[in-house]
Amino acid sequence: MATSPQAITNGSRRVLIPRGFLRWCIFCAWGALGGGVLRPAFNRQHVRDGSQQDDYALAAWRIRVMSLALKENLPAYCKGTVTAEFLSTLAQLSYLDAGPKLAGEFLNKNGIHLVIERHLPKTHLDGAAMKLPDGSPLVALTLRYDRLDNFWFTLLHEMAHVGLHLDQDGYEVFFDDLDDTGRDKCEKEADAMAQEALIPAKFWKASRLTNHAPAEAVIRFARQLRISPAIPAGRVRHERKNFFLLKDLIGQGKVRRVFSDGKN
Repeated sequence: MATSPQAITNGSRRVLIPRGFLRWCIFCAWGALGGGVLRPAFNRQHVRDGSQQDDYALAAWRIRVMSLALKENLPAYCKGTVTAEFLSTLAQLSYLDAGPKLAGEFLNKNGIHLVIERHLPKTHLDGAAMKLPDGSPLVALTLRYDRLDNFWFTLLHEMAHVGLHLDQDGYEVFFDDLDDTGRDKCEKEADAMAQEALIPAKFWKASRLTNHAPAEAVIRFARQLRISPAIPAGRVRHERKNFFLLKDLIGQGKVRRVFSDGKN
């Protein structure tokens, strides 16, 4: 059966690649990684998206981030490591200027890979959580919004998938477009666990931060919890559906440059 070609850019020219050839390239890369890395029918895969995803682009991106992770030599991962307490400790690293990079080191020391890789066209990805062939977890982030608030929520969300679903429910990969509302059970669970780790519900309720809260109040609240002010600022913006609020606190453009001098 004929399939539509995939367009890629070569310099200033757009080149059409037949779908069959793209499928063959993915199959070859899959084999090079060791046949069991990807299931031919994408079994045990979960995709959260608000747009139509391209399965072949997702597969190509997955191969890329897995190949990068497989080059790392980390200690063995112990299933059950990712708990609510573990995620709270991870969230506290946001208080530090080098927090995103330190988060990667913290995860690595616990046998968890962290890869930063831009998303491909038609993937609409913020991040993903998946297993490597040896069972160790890989969290991959695209930084497509390159904001501190987005980085920390996406990281904690993917780590929640590791603790709740990769370790326990038999899934092998979660792909997440967090612009989508996440209506299914797994996504609601990961959202809730991430949110609680970043700002416990009792503190959020007591803070009474609203869309009228001044930046000083948000900064003071973040200081009390020892977290980045981008986290409560981002939550106010999300809950109020007003993305003009607190723009100076969300850390726009401050994530990718933290990783620019590192291995990712």
